[in-house]
Amino acid sequence: MGQPGGDPNKRGNSRRWIIQEVDNSLRRLDTDWIDLYHVHRPDPDTAVEETLSALTDLQHQGKIRAFGSSTFPAHETVEAQWTARDRALGRFVTEQPPYSILVRGIEADLLPVAQRYGMSVLPWSPLAGGWLTGRYRKGRPAPTSHRAERMPARYDLSDPDNLRKLEAAEALAVLADNAGLSLIHLALAFVLAHPAVTAPIIGPRTMEQPESQLGAVDVTLSTDVLD
Repeated sequence: MGQPGGDPNKRGNSRRWIIQEVDNSLRRLDTDWIDLYHVHRPDPDTAVEETLSALTDLQHQGKIRAFGSSTFPAHETVEAQWTARDRALGRFVTEQPPYSILVRGIEADLLPVAQRYGMSVLPWSPLAGGWLTGRYRKGRPAPTSHRAERMPARYDLSDPDNLRKLEAAEALAVLADNAGLSLIHLALAFVLAHPAVTAPIIGPRTMEQPESQLGAVDVTLSTDVLD
């Protein structure tokens, strides 16, 4: 969405900006098309019809193969689906929301909406920004990370909200141990267990991280553990 107070022509979901930046991306990536293009967050200053029209044209031109939304609330997801139907435009076929054991609000509305409209769901932050990696435990110093350096308030253990996250992570780590799992596998398997979820997005920075995460695809959590 760009920086507040920045150039209004260099942000948002307008036709001009989307088409310009898709072309810029194709040039930087040295490719002819983008397989899946996500619109990240709704733009209150642009009608969703304009956004969908631009994306449909780009799809017809072969510059993008498919497109979806990211972090759209349920009501705006429904509006986009209805607009695509009524205006004979391409529709969002995926949604990319935040979802983890600690961030479950989408279970009440967005996930049922995605199922109703046949949208694939690709959740981001299934490890809750690192809180569910097993690195945050009581009695241990808080681990350092690039994320914590960029957003220190989210990991400040003097904040009561962050202390509650630490307590939840501690309890979940005990549950994982009792189930014979790592906390990472428990967290990823939980996200995978929801019938609306297609595949969680992981963001590894080192080889050790995917090696600790990919095995979760073979984990099936029992009803007792989920309860």
